[in-house]
Amino acid sequence: MTDLSPPPAPASVAVAALDGRFFRPPLPDGHVLRPRLCERLSAGLGGRLLLVSAPAGFGKSSLAIEFCQALPAHWQSLWLGLSPRDSDPGRFLERLLEGLQDYFPQLGRQSLGLLKMRQRHQPFAFEEWLDGLLDELAVHLSTATPLLLVLDDYHLAQGPVLDRCLQFFLNHLPDGLLVMVTSRQRPDWHLARLRLSRQLLELHEQDLRLTHDEALSLLDRHSSSLRGEAMENLIQRSEGWVAGLRFWLLAASEAGTDGALPQALNGGEGLIRDYLLEEVIDCLPAEVQAFLYDTAPQERFCSELCDAVRDAHDSAEILRFLAAHQVFLVPLDEHGHWYRYHHLFSDLLRTRPTAQTMVPAGTLHLRACRWFNAQGLLDEAVEQALRAGHLDVAANLVQNLSEEQLLAEQNVGMLLRWKMDLPDSLLISTPRLIVLYSWA
Repeated sequence: MTDLSPPPAPASVAVAALDGRFFRPPLPDGHVLRPRLCERLSAGLGGRLLLVSAPAGFGKSSLAIEFCQALPAHWQSLWLGLSPRDSDPGRFLERLLEGLQDYFPQLGRQSLGLLKMRQRHQPFAFEEWLDGLLDELAVHLSTATPLLLVLDDYHLAQGPVLDRCLQFFLNHLPDGLLVMVTSRQRPDWHLARLRLSRQLLELHEQDLRLTHDEALSLLDRHSSSLRGEAMENLIQRSEGWVAGLRFWLLAASEAGTDGALPQALNGGEGLIRDYLLEEVIDCLPAEVQAFLYDTAPQERFCSELCDAVRDAHDSAEILRFLAAHQVFLVPLDEHGHWYRYHHLFSDLLRTRPTAQTMVPAGTLHLRACRWFNAQGLLDEAVEQALRAGHLDVAANLVQNLSEEQLLAEQNVGMLLRWKMDLPDSLLISTPRLIVLYSWA
């Protein structure tokens, strides 16, 4: 399938193509084609909205570019790359209308004048303005040559007023127009009706993760000496995150050899660290950043554990914020109860700042130990006590193992593992511990 650029006539189309306002970027060098995802998106060409939402660096924009290039020949596309300046609904709608006028020069001339005359500090009836524009647009659109409108990086412009404008726009979208949105944050739109009528197709982080074969293709193309276990470890650590593998390849290229860097995929170091700090963590509110650092030492967590660790009561709300803003949160069950962080994101968070306001890591582990013990999760409680450096607490928990718990084969293995971490003085400190380890 081939991509058709906007038709050469009228002349205004050629002029607009030169000013760069609606320029669709080319695919980045070394892009791994995602035909499986383009095929899924193609299934939504008969709907109203294609929504691609995932954290930073998962290839949302690249996928949108690839999809535009693979559109059927009778489709046209209009690309709007958004910025924080577009959070002003008037500026956004002005850009949108000017883009549409490249295809339909007679569209909305009076409407554009109204937008340009408005005063930003005064109320403006955006929905009424949109209603008139959509009626006029419906006359110009044709299902024989439909138009795909791409709003790239919507999260940069997202706000309550713009969300309402786009909600109205989607609810009254005329035939012959399809909207595609890429965003790090799920837009605050009511989409139940579109889902019910099969007018919405969504792709999320799990969909955009590179498959094993796609990751191999990316690495094979740029890395000739990396093979076997080192390659598998690299792919496993990346968890399908495109940016992570690209940064590794860049570091390998700068080092002059990739064979010496099988362990270099670490979120707390180098290019990945800088990217995550600049693109993700530094953009979050201070209280959310503190939450990330306080909960990062946990291999898995839920809102109740986070409350106990942080001595707070707002963890459920913050977890909902992280999920809505696509902040590298990996669900561990179907109910949205247990989570962990992406491995590379966790690497960075565990290189904790040394600010005086931060709770010491040992205190966080000890609080987690108490919570796990209260839930009857003894093995995790002992592990937390060991990580907190409170060996006496760990030994006391071990000796509370019941006979039923001891009969479980995994607990024998845990006993022997804990024996390596506990000093002999503690292991012989009580008759119960002596018996337990003799039996084990």
